[in-house]
Amino acid sequence: GVTKEFLVSENQQRVVLITGAARGIGYGIAEAFAKSSDRVAVADVDGEAAKQAAQRLTSAFSVQAIGVACDVTKRSAIDATVTQVEEALGPIDVLVNNAGICPFVEAMKMSPETFTKTLDVNLVGPFHCTQIVAARMIERKAGGSIIFITSLNEDFTNPGQVDYASSKGGLRMQMKAFALALGPHGIRCNAVAPGIMLTDMTAHHWEKPENAAYIKTRVAVGRIGLPHDIGGVCVFLASPAAGYVSGTTITVDGGFTASCP
Repeated sequence: GVTKEFLVSENQQRVVLITGAARGIGYGIAEAFAKSSDRVAVADVDGEAAKQAAQRLTSAFSVQAIGVACDVTKRSAIDATVTQVEEALGPIDVLVNNAGICPFVEAMKMSPETFTKTLDVNLVGPFHCTQIVAARMIERKAGGSIIFITSLNEDFTNPGQVDYASSKGGLRMQMKAFALALGPHGIRCNAVAPGIMLTDMTAHHWEKPENAAYIKTRVAVGRIGLPHDIGGVCVFLASPAAGYVSGTTITVDGGFTASCP
């Protein structure tokens, strides 16, 4: 017939690889999958931090978790990471492309090297990760889910984020292209665009009284976003409940973009 359903395995122990997951939003995503009883691979350029994060997940949720050092700008490193994850946990069912950097340098002062590095991490890295993991998913014929963490900067920007916004706008279109290419193989691709988030990197800014007051007035739900807010949406996108969701971005911003600036 005309219906053809591909779902990530209903098995409660899917294997999930998350890049940039040692801290911040990435760790929040890892926690959400661990709470769902999935096997989690924490990949991060800081290998020691990745191992510590995996140990915390194992202790807190009694799941299998491993920490792996991985520089997403190096294709050979990604290849090695994917092999290591599959040998330790099994074939990868879910990939979350989360690793990213944002140097915050004014557009006319930004060096070509800074611009290139941001694109290498935020845009080229996910391309390598997706190609490598998807090739194995196609071989297995079991479907899969690939999630790209973008940003509100896929649509909006400022003079200090020419590199970041370029990477995130491009990442949204990369996700759409892969959704079209991989859909026939039962692999769904989607993006999650976080709004204003409280992480280790942003706490110093958003905990200032005037900035905290801005959140109260500008975010519809009246609070800043937390890493687990992104994690919950990723778990949904990887689940059978999202079996007909592909090629789209879910904005998770507490209603921030619902009103004019």
